Amino acid sequence: MRWVSLRTIAPDRVLAQNILDERGRILLARGMKLSAAMIDRLRKLGIGSVCIEDAMTDDLKGKEFINPHTRQALLEATYQTLNEMISGTYSRVVRPPRLRQRLQPLILEVIDQLRRLGGAGEHFGTVYLSDGELYHHSVNVALFALGVAVGMGMTESQMIDLGIGALLHDIGKLKIPESILKKPGRLTDEEFEHMKLHTSYGYQVLRETGDINATAALVALEHHERVDGTGYPRGLVGSEIHLFGRVTGLVDVYEALTANRVYRPANLPHDALEFLLGGGGTQFDPTVVHAFVKTISVYPIGMTLVLSTGYKAVVINSPHFQTQRPVVRIIEDVAGNVVNDSWEIDLAKDLTTQIVGCES
Repeated sequence: MRWVSLRTIAPDRVLAQNILDERGRILLARGMKLSAAMIDRLRKLGIGSVCIEDAMTDDLKGKEFINPHTRQALLEATYQTLNEMISGTYSRVVRPPRLRQRLQPLILEVIDQLRRLGGAGEHFGTVYLSDGELYHHSVNVALFALGVAVGMGMTESQMIDLGIGALLHDIGKLKIPESILKKPGRLTDEEFEHMKLHTSYGYQVLRETGDINATAALVALEHHERVDGTGYPRGLVGSEIHLFGRVTGLVDVYEALTANRVYRPANLPHDALEFLLGGGGTQFDPTVVHAFVKTISVYPIGMTLVLSTGYKAVVINSPHFQTQRPVVRIIEDVAGNVVNDSWEIDLAKDLTTQIVGCES
């Protein structure tokens, strides 16, 4: 299995993973052969790449870090929860029964999987529809946040509250007009001030829900705060920001930078990581940055890369101590021809070869 861009994929390739809509429902199932019409439709839906079956990377099967069924259930529960908590007219809060009871078992599944595997290395943020961006983003942020939490040695109780808060961190956006929320270009100053209100809206909704702890609700309020005081809504500094807000704020930025958007392509993971490292001690808590770098594989197994040599390669191993320089297998030459006798390169040792692109 490997990830390939829909810009370059040829028809008749077979899906290695399900493609889900914003509700967690299967749009195209694993094992389906992609026709030209399907590929065109996926492009129009805002999908940048898909995971396909591939003989050259067949040995990479089964290395997903989060069980696909767990992810699907988490996405479905997130969609259901967000839309139950705020009515269709956004005029009143709707309190779903036993919210914690719904989300906690799924979060515990994720925690168990991350603990067994020692971190989070899945390619979380590729296959989602532009219309479902909020829901997939929320799930991805929660998965990254829990990966960091495992790396920081948080208690199970802390991780449950962080997971719930991260899943619902953007719930306030459901009270922001779609004309602002989905605007393809830069927001005006007035629109940005309106957008910033989603943090306060979200906190208010979560605090009015009886079975969500205050620390989980703080994630919605504080995930745009920055340790140097330049964030919003309150301009908090350093440890004035709850740890959950500092963790979620960092992974929220990383997920947004590395995800495809209708109005821009994804940033390279190592460029996004450099941005976070540059903000360590200024915008972001350096302890959280360190835990992120130690725990999250920025080039996960199965990702297709373009190298400075012109070759295409797929990631076959991404050691935690060297996630920016993974071990890769060459699959195409500079002319785009499939390499019959492929070879492997450890980019941590071959420092002359750089990653210049990825199909995500």
